[in-house]
Amino acid sequence: MSPIQDIVAFAVQTYLKHSSTPEQLKLLTTDTSLSTESAKDSMVEVLTNLQSLVSEEITGQLTHLKRRRNQEHAQIHQLPQEVFVEIVLAATSFSSGSTDPFTPMKVSKYWFDTVARCPNIWSQLIVAPRPQPGIMNMMRALRGPVEVHCHRGSELDLDASFADLSTLDPNRLRALVWRWSDETEALHSFFQERNSNFVDLYLERSIYSLHRRLDLSPEGSCLRHLELRGVALPWTSPRLSQLQSLSIQKLRQDHPSVHDLYRILSSSPALRRIRIRDFQNPDEEQLDASHAITEPIYLPKLRSLQLEAPSIIINTLAPLIRSPSCQYLELRPPTERPSERLEPSDAVLDLIISSITCEPLLHIVVEHKEGGFSVFIQNSLPRGTAPWGDWGDWDDPNMGISIKLFPSTVESLRNLLEGLLSRLRAARWKPENLYLCFTRAFNGTFSHEAIPPLLLSFPLAFQTIRRLDLVLPSPAAYHYALRLLEGAVPELTSFGMYHTYAVSYEEWINGIKAFLERRYPLHLQGNISVHQKVSRLAKIHVPEDIAECLRRDWPNTSLPREVLSNIKTR
Repeated sequence: MSPIQDIVAFAVQTYLKHSSTPEQLKLLTTDTSLSTESAKDSMVEVLTNLQSLVSEEITGQLTHLKRRRNQEHAQIHQLPQEVFVEIVLAATSFSSGSTDPFTPMKVSKYWFDTVARCPNIWSQLIVAPRPQPGIMNMMRALRGPVEVHCHRGSELDLDASFADLSTLDPNRLRALVWRWSDETEALHSFFQERNSNFVDLYLERSIYSLHRRLDLSPEGSCLRHLELRGVALPWTSPRLSQLQSLSIQKLRQDHPSVHDLYRILSSSPALRRIRIRDFQNPDEEQLDASHAITEPIYLPKLRSLQLEAPSIIINTLAPLIRSPSCQYLELRPPTERPSERLEPSDAVLDLIISSITCEPLLHIVVEHKEGGFSVFIQNSLPRGTAPWGDWGDWDDPNMGISIKLFPSTVESLRNLLEGLLSRLRAARWKPENLYLCFTRAFNGTFSHEAIPPLLLSFPLAFQTIRRLDLVLPSPAAYHYALRLLEGAVPELTSFGMYHTYAVSYEEWINGIKAFLERRYPLHLQGNISVHQKVSRLAKIHVPEDIAECLRRDWPNTSLPREVLSNIKTR
């Protein structure tokens, strides 16, 4: 029979078995003509009851069929259960703004069963304005790890939170996310005594909080993820090892010494992210003692390194770090005093290569002042969110490099740029955009002729560059660069030359004309030359005065006249 016939047959059988009277059974089993009034009334009652039973059965079968359809054919139910659990965890996480796990339980029985059986979904205990008996009951029943969140608020029910926390096994308290404020000061002594099992700590102190330090229990689990903002720890604690991420910011006192930081980093080979910033300068005793630190720090999994700290920390730790896979690197000392500058070294160059090659662009800015050089190397591209914007997001979205080095002599500068170039070529880097800048003091006596060739060796070494921007100190330097680049950089489609201070631009303008005429000759004769293999130049970026001269006297070149409309001014 068909499913509909099954439903009708089931309803009739159910009615005959449980709902019919002896008189109705007799009526149904005899060959009567329903001639009497009572027989007709009895049959009407039978049919009405059957209609009700059939309707109930159809409703039940319909609900069952919809559930089967959702479970067997909906795409989300075709996912492996562990993937579906990760989706639910993301939906109920604190950072998503929805912290009530009961909401997804209302979607379907499958969702209800999945949420109710997953301890990780019931892992967040929020210090809230009112008790949370439902969540606490689920936490106690499932016995998974617990992550405690405590944020600022004027109506927090700390007594109820203390009662909830006290009913949980301390071994289950694995993470603490706590923003200290006046309203949460009472929690300090509570967590001071109950932190031996925490492996993840996020502690942020408000400027009005009385406490600046949390003492870790000496016996306990090693920390895994640590983020501190204005909060100090006992920096010699053995629990500050085996870290996977480390962030220390906004410390005004009780900061770790260079030796403390070295000990923490060297004992945590699994570190993926390091952020140390907004420190006050260590005292002189620490500066003197730091010279004894020479052993390298091996961090094979390091992905992100950001040091915006006193120069003694940067100069001591950065050259010691060995990491082949660092993709985001930022080193910024608070001052640039000669005694605090980071000198380039082979170890520093080895460290920065991975951060450069992860992006197809690079800015190199060389500046000469009385006393030496500075070299700023940058290619970092923000991904829309600041690094470590959300607690629990352990993969830094940013990539690239931002670093300033200070070679003291021309020879040191040469070694830096040549060493950088050789490493990039060995890594088979394929850049597309290159920005090269060299500036010097107006009243300086230094002869700058050696610097442009060092910078121009970068576009000559890579054939994949599509956009090249130059900032050079004189028209003569531009004339030299244009002559050098005539047959190089075959993929170049955008070329920028920016403003320089000079009495006359004639040499520069003549250099541009000669560059265009030789690179894109008007009449090609004889054998195929290198000039026929270069891409068409689509954009020229030059100062306004030079742009006007080119518009008035366009060189004899094979470039279409329309390229004039793409001349930009800077």
